[in-house]
Amino acid sequence: MRLNLKKFIGNVLFASVLLLMVGRFLSIIAGTPFPMSVVASHSMEPALLKGDVLPWVPCNMEEVHEGDVVVYKSASSWGKEVFIAHRVVSVISSNGKTALITKGDSNNYTDQSGPHIPEPPVNSEMLKGKAIMLGKQPLKLPFAGYPWLIIQGAFTELSKPMSWGKPQSDAHYIIFAPAAISLSILVAGIVIWAPENGKSLKDKLREQIFGPERISPKRIFSYILLFYLIFLMIASSFSYDRLSSSMGIEKAPPKSAISFGNMSYGEQSFPKSVNIVNPSLFSVRGVVFASGNISSFLEYKNKVFTLKSGEKFSGNITAYIPSGAEPGIYTGNIYIYSSPYWMLMPSSFVSFLYSWSPRGTVILLPIFSALIMAAITSIVLFAISFVVERYLLEKRYLSWAMLPVHVKLHPFYSKIPSPHIRKKFVDMLRWMNGELHWIDFGIKRPLISSIIGFAAVAPLLYMHGSRNFVYLLLLASFIGGAVAYAIGCRWRAEIMFSALLTNAIFSLIFAGMAFSYIFRTNHSLLVPFSSSITITGIIMFIFAIMAVPACLFSWLPGYAIHSLREKLDYRILLKRCDI
Repeated sequence: MRLNLKKFIGNVLFASVLLLMVGRFLSIIAGTPFPMSVVASHSMEPALLKGDVLPWVPCNMEEVHEGDVVVYKSASSWGKEVFIAHRVVSVISSNGKTALITKGDSNNYTDQSGPHIPEPPVNSEMLKGKAIMLGKQPLKLPFAGYPWLIIQGAFTELSKPMSWGKPQSDAHYIIFAPAAISLSILVAGIVIWAPENGKSLKDKLREQIFGPERISPKRIFSYILLFYLIFLMIASSFSYDRLSSSMGIEKAPPKSAISFGNMSYGEQSFPKSVNIVNPSLFSVRGVVFASGNISSFLEYKNKVFTLKSGEKFSGNITAYIPSGAEPGIYTGNIYIYSSPYWMLMPSSFVSFLYSWSPRGTVILLPIFSALIMAAITSIVLFAISFVVERYLLEKRYLSWAMLPVHVKLHPFYSKIPSPHIRKKFVDMLRWMNGELHWIDFGIKRPLISSIIGFAAVAPLLYMHGSRNFVYLLLLASFIGGAVAYAIGCRWRAEIMFSALLTNAIFSLIFAGMAFSYIFRTNHSLLVPFSSSITITGIIMFIFAIMAVPACLFSWLPGYAIHSLREKLDYRILLKRCDI
């Protein structure tokens, strides 16, 4: 078998990001929350730690049992979308309907009692989903959300994004990241996907971007466009705020952030004012629309709006009941999406897209913005390439012209100490760099060792679930590496491939359990389909992140055993082995 580990891991990461992006937009189309949350508190320790990412699936009340970890919308956070992930401690009957009593594992009181502002028992309207359970432990990505929490805190003082009269969630700050991010990702893409040809990273970057063997303009534009698409579409999908709305026709509506009350046929409500402020450093353009069965009754002033830095205005929303409408209760959410990148397009063009489809506008605008930004970035990069090329030519001439000076300064150079720290760091990572190129190996022995390694930790996996997922995977890789050496694997490539197979077995087990649960839920096909795509992206992301440490742990036992054997029997040195 022949495999390039570096490209393989890079491709898996790339595919996982694409799947997460697709899952996000499918959740927008389905009108459901994105089934993935970052744990921001310590209330669920030790099952969920701060910084963990918790994937979950939409569910009905009948599918929840005592001991499950559920995600529900807080009723005590007025006018805001706050989701809580806590464990169900009891299932009760409230007003003739099933309700849940929840509690954080490390809290002394339930959410419905105690010195804090109590939540009502979780009903079917509050319930959003359920974590994927492995025994009593929810499936999670350990600490994967910490970068997100760090970004939130770092950008808090830098900018204030779009708001309904107050600053929005910190998730919106991603839209203000500079174009340098995309250039950095372009460089990372070249490092991952460019041919090796035995050249150093410095030579590769110089040749691919500035040298005579540089990438063609079409490929450079394609790379930049691809990463701008990912960047802007992910940013736009999270750059929104949402307010609940309700209305009744001959019936009293439930409480919501914007309630139009009980209305009659032919009646038009008083305008409901929505204060929008842009305290950010950039001008932004945004759109307002509604979802749910209430959307057909709502009329907006300023569906498409533009706000300069610090500008404010009040948008009015009214409800009108035409004759022939069915009596009943109508609910939904009012969304506002915004981005400074949408300023690249005229307001008339945005209005044209809005008239076609409000939700489609949220998807198409990032695509057009990416095209414009990719063109601008490519032009800048080509200009820099020309300047750098001239600089390199002049540098070569100066190196030749300054040769006599370097000869005179040689005694001074000899007294400068060598960079020992950098050398040790390079030596430490050299083993991995050697294993990230094309390698040849058999599959039979790595497969046997990976199965044995997984079987050794399977009981612990069942008992502890995803709480110790990382440790169990590394332990299984370590055991698999020892077994691989014991059954005759003498090449690092074979041993490390056994770790990848162990990682794949873990991923397939979790994927099977997740999918079996997702498609048991009572929802339309689009909801489980979007959830399964998101879960697939999450599992692939875990696989790629854990691949390198798993390979390292699988190599350690074989290295230790073989080193000991070489000290005891020098004839071992004559056998073919690169461990």
